Amino acid sequence: MLWVVHCLDGPDAARLRPVHRAEHSARLRSGLVAPVLYGQLVGDDGEPVGSLIVLRAPDRETVRRYVDEDPFTVNGIWQRTTVSAFVESTNSPARIEERETP
Repeated sequence: MLWVVHCLDGPDAARLRPVHRAEHSARLRSGLVAPVLYGQLVGDDGEPVGSLIVLRAPDRETVRRYVDEDPFTVNGIWQRTTVSAFVESTNSPARIEERETP
């Protein structure tokens, strides 16, 4: 199943993000979930305001636990996160490759 994680940064994120980036990036490659697409959300000024992650996981509980234990959540970079199930449209101009969920 596909999931979208929308993360909004806390007030001290600009200072904290570089400190915890390596640990966060390693977690994305850990195999606990299967990331499909991820990157920063930016404001009109081009500065980071959060993150967006599309991933494969068997259920919401797995995704929620994964996000809650991420270094960006634990260290206050992400102030608010939401997890939504995602069903790709058959009419989408870009298709997500089929893979097994971890």
